[in-house]
This record gives sequence, structure tokens and C-alpha cells, in this order.
Amino acid sequence: MEFITEQKVLNDLFGNEMTYIIPEYQRPYSWDCLGKSDKNNQVNVIWQDLIDFYESKNANIYFMGSMVVIGDGTKRAYEVVDGQQRLTTLTILFTAIKCFLNEIRVKKNIPLANQTEFLEFIKASTNNLDTLIFNEKRNGLYRKAEKKVKIMQTIGFDYDNVLKIVMECGDISSISLKDATEEQKEVTHRYFKNRLFFIEQLKQTFLKDGIFTNETAENLDGFFEFLRNKVTILQIRAPQFDIAYQIFEILNNRGLPLSNKDLFRNFLISEFHILKTLKPDKYAKLDPNKKWRDLDASYELNTEFVSRYVESTRGRSQQHSAFNDLQDIYKESFKHSLKEHKIHIFYKDIERNLSVYTQILQLDFSNKILKNKIAFLIHSGNLSNVLNVLLSLLRNESDETKIIDFLKIFEKNILYTLLGTAKRFSTKPFYEAIQALNEQKIEDAQKVFVLNAVELDELKNVLDMPIKDNEIGRIMLVKYYYSLESKLPKDVVAQHLEVENASLEHIIPQNPDVKTNWLTDFSNTFRKNYTYKLGNMTLLTQKMNSAARNFDFSKKRLVYDQTILTMTKEIAVLTLIDEDFIEKRHQKIIDALILELEL
Repeated sequence: MEFITEQKVLNDLFGNEMTYIIPEYQRPYSWDCLGKSDKNNQVNVIWQDLIDFYESKNANIYFMGSMVVIGDGTKRAYEVVDGQQRLTTLTILFTAIKCFLNEIRVKKNIPLANQTEFLEFIKASTNNLDTLIFNEKRNGLYRKAEKKVKIMQTIGFDYDNVLKIVMECGDISSISLKDATEEQKEVTHRYFKNRLFFIEQLKQTFLKDGIFTNETAENLDGFFEFLRNKVTILQIRAPQFDIAYQIFEILNNRGLPLSNKDLFRNFLISEFHILKTLKPDKYAKLDPNKKWRDLDASYELNTEFVSRYVESTRGRSQQHSAFNDLQDIYKESFKHSLKEHKIHIFYKDIERNLSVYTQILQLDFSNKILKNKIAFLIHSGNLSNVLNVLLSLLRNESDETKIIDFLKIFEKNILYTLLGTAKRFSTKPFYEAIQALNEQKIEDAQKVFVLNAVELDELKNVLDMPIKDNEIGRIMLVKYYYSLESKLPKDVVAQHLEVENASLEHIIPQNPDVKTNWLTDFSNTFRKNYTYKLGNMTLLTQKMNSAARNFDFSKKRLVYDQTILTMTKEIAVLTLIDEDFIEKRHQKIIDALILELEL
């Protein structure tokens, strides 16, 4: 297989005459900034990682991942096989900086004393940004700016024109969406929303009381230099499609040859072997392989643990790979003691963290309230960030009362982010809380997640609102289940909710079949108001959910009767349901959640 790999800083990746063509077979631009979790909020996460790395004044490079392109290097135009989301998002970020500076220039929200100097700075910076997003084509005296990232014409919609208008700081109103499909409208708005998101973040970071000062200008200039010369992407160039696509499949489907766990294993065993070699008399009976096997056999030592250990220890996102960061922690934070070599001290710290990590994943808690709160949090859609916080919390605090008090505040914040209209998902508060927890300051960590009175009122109100996101609806019913389960007395038999197998079922179907009771027993107004409310939702396995379909209640209840889940089983015993039942069930769920959340 012939291909070339080269790690490039963004200044070279977007260098002179470089062109990246996104072919028609690629899916539309899909990265979002407005999601409610780390799963659909890639733009927010990228911004947070970049700005945190820059502000930490880290001397190392920031590795942003890889891209696979077709081209032999003789021409400076490449077809993008993998990496278009990242490439497009970086283009939008550069554009956002330009639009941000243009807005400052127009509004002149700069100090009066040296406006000329500032305007020259803005002009020079804007020109530099243009060299990263446009190529200048000359035809005699005529000059034309051509985009470095081009989207091949997709049948039915011109996303390339959308990107062009975004890159020119234009407005979405100049694009005709009259005949566009819902997906085309959504994708088009995504480009503009992501640009606006970046501009908002730039204003928060690089304006002081709304003014572009000497200090903030220098800071922005430093950030721009960081983006150009410290952020890198591994570019993998293949001469033809079949080779490029094979590389793409290997990277995405088979994974890299060694996982973080594999690398960690080799590192740990190697360090013990070195110790044994250096001091053979003292460590003659030391078995490095057994040291690893003891960890692997006793705990949930998966690849994910390495990342959670790194981020919960440092209180920030990974700077390189999780394994490289783990090595840095070992070098920087562990020293020899009079009695022990640092590898033994490190091993004990790993074992302590693994013990807590395993306890979390296995929900091994005797306190039912504690157990159910943690169970809910790890299923709330932000697993990596939640695990980071829980790992830091439980290894630094042993008082169950304090832990539960913290979790009450934490889960309200998580739910408000999921349901509220004003709050965006961000990794920043998670890391701020972890840093406080690592300093044994649990009260300071709590303050990070505390909602104010207005936010608490909004959370209480949105519980009563329609929820059209099935995953969020499912999470809310999981929370309802745990609120009920916590109040059940101990018995010889306990019910366990397998959240991963639970799917959301709408009792009144979203699209009822004709000649069913849903159309005769429930008014159009009622169905419009209640179809997406919690009172009309329950949980079933995916198989049962498919079996229930949009059938009449008489058929649905037979499917519901097959489950032992109380919230669904209690519907199956009814011979009929009406509007009054759904209303009362909805209020019952809301009341239980309000009581559970102490709203």
C-alpha cells in the first residue's frame, strides 16, 4: 500500500494554493455547536479544547487528529476521503475570526486614542486570515479569491455556495431555501450557527467590557499564531481512491494497532522490568506480568479508563493521546520515596483509581440513593465528562452525605443543560469542578454546578413541556424510574433497569393508524399537546417497541403486558385509557421528578 503521512501545522495545511475538494459521495456537514451533550456538540468541544490549550501556555503542539486525502503531492489539490468535518469547521473558525474583526472595524469599538493603529492591525490580521481560507487567482490584472475548501455540487442543493457566503461573512438571508428539504435547511443553518457560535466565543474571550483593547488584541494575535503554528493534523496522502478508502476503513473500523490499554500495559510491565534489572537482589521475586494481570483481572481495566484517569487527574482535556498524557503524569507527578520506587507509588494510585472506576461502572454501592443517582448520571448522555467528575469525587471524598449533596446539585445541572433553553453544553465546568475536587474543595466544586433561582424555575417548568428528542425523553423516564426505585423497601427480589436495552415508547403514537382508538378517543388538540409529554411516554425493549407500533390500545396493551417494568405494566392492566388518564399520569411523573430533584 503506497501512501505518505505528514504532520502539518494549519499554516501549511491551508498553505498557498492548497485546495481541498469534498466529493459528492461525502455526507453533508454534520458537526454541531448546539447539542446537549458531548455526542452532538463537536464544535463546542473543539473550541473549548483549543482555547484551554492556548491559555494553558503549553509548549507542546496540539494534535487535532488525522485526515485522508487523494493526491500524489505534485498538484496542490486533494480530494478529501476523511476529515471534511474537521476541515470545514477550521475554515469556519478562521472565517469567524475575520468576521469578528470586521465587526470591530465597522463598529469601531476600539480605544479612541489609537484607532489608526488598531485599524491597521485589523486589516493585517484579516489579510492573513484570507490567505488561510482563500487562494488568490490572477488573470492579468484581474484577481479572484477562490475557496480552499470546495464542496462538489450535490444534486438538488448547492452547499458550496452556502460555504462561500459563510466565508464572506454573508447572511443566510441571501440563500433561497424555498425549495430546500428539511435536511438541506438544517445543514445550511448549521454552517451559519457554527460561525455565530465561534464569533460569540471570540467576543467573550477577546473583548473587555465590549472593547477591543491592546491587551485583548495581543491575546487574539497570540491565539491566531497558536492556531497557525501549534495546531497540527496528520495528513495521509494516497495516490488513488481504493488505497485512500482502505486507509480510512482501517482507521475507523479496525482501530489503530495498539489501544491506550495495550500501550499502558507495555509501559507498566516495562517499568517493572527496568526496576527488577536495576535492583535484582531486592526485587528478585517481582513478576512484572503478574502485576498487570492482577489489575486486569480484578478491575474494569478497559481502554476508556486511561482517558478517564488522565482527565480526572489533570482536570483538563487530553493534550496529546491519553497514553502520552499518562506518561507525562508519571514523569511529572510521581517521585521516589525513601521506601518505594515511584513505579510502585504510581501502581498504587492506578489501583486506587481503578477500584473507584470499577465501583462506578458496576454500581457497587450499598446506599440506594447514592447508587441510583450515579446510575442516572452515567446514563445521562455525557458519559466521559460524568465519569471524570465521579472518579475525582469518589476518590477524594468518603463522606456519603457530602457525596449525595454534591450529586443532587450535579444532576440538576445536567438536566438543565439537557432540557433548558438557555444553557449550552460545555466541558469547562466539568474540569473546573474536577480541579476543585482534586484540591479537596468539594464546596467549591459544588458552586460550579449550582443553578440560580431563575434556572431552577425554568428546570421545573420545562419538565412539563413537550420533549421531541427521544433520547432526552428516555433519560427523563430513567430518572423517574430511579426516583420510584429509591423509595421501595428492601426485599429479597430487586428489579434492575437495563437502561441500554430500554427504548422510548409513545403510548399515543406519533402517527396513529387510521381507525384506531387514538383518533376517536383523543381530540386533535389533546394529541398535539400531549404526544410528546412525559405522561405519554414509557419504556420498552426495542423488540417490544417495534411490536407495539401504531396499533390500537387493545393491541398495544398485550405488548405492554409482556414486560415486568412497573411503569409500563401498570398501563397493561387497563382495558382502556383516555385523556384524563394521560393527564393524571403526566402530573404524577412531573410531581415525582420535582420531589426527587427538590425543585
